[in-house]
Amino acid sequence: MPSPAPRVVAAVSSCIRPRILAVLSGCELCFVSTGTELVRALDAAPCTLLMVEVHFDESAAAAALRCVLACGGSFPVVCVRDVPGAKPAHAALNALHLAFGSVGARDFIELWQHPDDEAGNARVRTRLERHLQAISAS
Repeated sequence: MPSPAPRVVAAVSSCIRPRILAVLSGCELCFVSTGTELVRALDAAPCTLLMVEVHFDESAAAAALRCVLACGGSFPVVCVRDVPGAKPAHAALNALHLAFGSVGARDFIELWQHPDDEAGNARVRTRLERHLQAISAS
C-alpha cells in the first residue's frame, strides 16, 4: 500500500498558488488566506510541511508562525517570497531571515530567484523535498 501524499499547508497569496501547485503537484495541498484559516487547517489534519509567504495575511506571517509553533507544531516551516523584479537590500534580506528564523522557520526560499518554468520549479521542489524527507525519516 503506497504511503499517503504529504499534506502541505500553504499560507500564501492567491497570485502564487498556481506556482505552488506546480512545484508540489504530488502533495495534498491546503491553501489558507488568514491566520484563523491557518490554525483551523493545522487542527483539521496532520501537517507534513507548513509553507508561509512573507507577506501572508497583511504581513502577519511572523505572528502566525509564533501562534502555530506555540501550539506545538512538529513539522518543518518554510518561508517563501515572490517579489518579481524587486531585489531587496542585503540588510533587509538578512533581517527577514533573522526574524523568521527566530520563530522556527527552517528555510527561506526566494521564489523570484527561480524561473517559473519546469527547471526552476524542479529546483524549488528539490529544496522542499529535503524537508519532507527529513520529517518522514524521523
